[in-house]
Amino acid sequence: MEYSFSWKPEYLSSVIGVSSVTLGFITYWFLSINPSIRKAYFEKYKDNLEKAWVRYVVFQKLTGALFMGFIPGLICLWLLPYSISEYGVNFNSINDSLLYIGLIGAFMLIVNFRVSRNPFNLSAYPQMRLAEWSKKRILINAGSWAVYLFFYELMYRGLLLFTCYYSFGFWPALVINISFYMTTHIAKGFTETIGALPYGIALCFITISTGSILVAFVTHLILALSNDNYSIYHNPEMRFV
Repeated sequence: MEYSFSWKPEYLSSVIGVSSVTLGFITYWFLSINPSIRKAYFEKYKDNLEKAWVRYVVFQKLTGALFMGFIPGLICLWLLPYSISEYGVNFNSINDSLLYIGLIGAFMLIVNFRVSRNPFNLSAYPQMRLAEWSKKRILINAGSWAVYLFFYELMYRGLLLFTCYYSFGFWPALVINISFYMTTHIAKGFTETIGALPYGIALCFITISTGSILVAFVTHLILALSNDNYSIYHNPEMRFV
């Protein structure tokens, strides 16, 4: 067999997309779990640990938004000939998108109520380990999730999926996307890693068919916020005030 190292122009979008997303995720990951940063927050607010949790988790979310989506997005917009709309940031096929959001969102709300009772889930969510949840805290949590997940989905179902799609077509782009998606869920445990497979496949199909990341973003937000609020409800050490 003869091996070739030839370059084709259509490879450029995937090389830029995969490289920028990978470097962005690595930067985010090691900053977000850096013990020195966590220690600094909890030492600064040692007299108010709940305030420390809020500030620290918001820092993690904004760091993720910056390095996973915002900076890689700027790189792709600068180096590649595609507009932000061609990475899925648009309201194309809005009627189809709303139908998908309604169906998937309703399913998530029903299933999550039961799944959120799991002791492992209750030990991890919500990430802000607060005993009392006021309206202000709920809004801060929801807002930080919204910012984080928009850029998260821009990374996965926007930059990564579309740059690979433009280089190789749908099926290779799907496999690459799911491989990244499942691998980056390993740290969250077996259940979330396996769950990333069907959800990730569905989102890739829907995103390419609609040309938009809207369904991915909104359904992921429904998943995160319902899980957090159900977890508060089920956790005997937390309560709404």
